[in-house]
Amino acid sequence: MEPSASLIMDAPRIERSLVRMAWQIYENHHDHRELVMAGIIGRGEDLMNRLADKLESISSIDVKRVVVDLKKRQPWLQDARYEGLDFGVLSNTALVLVDDVLNSGKTLTYAAAPLLKHEISKLTVTVLVDRSHKRFPILANVVGLRLSTSSHEHVRVELNGVERVYLV
Repeated sequence: MEPSASLIMDAPRIERSLVRMAWQIYENHHDHRELVMAGIIGRGEDLMNRLADKLESISSIDVKRVVVDLKKRQPWLQDARYEGLDFGVLSNTALVLVDDVLNSGKTLTYAAAPLLKHEISKLTVTVLVDRSHKRFPILANVVGLRLSTSSHEHVRVELNGVERVYLV
């Protein structure tokens, strides 16, 4: 950990947040028999799998897991790819889009863009940490922690090994 890094979530708090988030997803989608959960490649994918496991343990919703592949630094260079998803079956299906941190909203906006060409019944954006520095018009519906930060601060999520979230 860098000297200027502050611990904002430890492993137990991350776990409690994920349990609460899974319940929120269930409450928002209790009327659906099936649900697509799409995690942005990397930590979003890891969080999506953990949330899907928790959702399946508390409900009878059939969860299809999908990985969203896009270039996080330059997402405009190519469309986001939803690996393993047949867009033809999305009609009247709810989709939960998952990432670790909502910073400016750029990554999630580009990740959601291909979905706008298809008829989905509901899109729920889910993040572990929402920094509230949006430059793009996207809102997180399910959030583990809302955090007001300066534009010079960054949130670092560590999910491999000792799980922690730092404000750097």
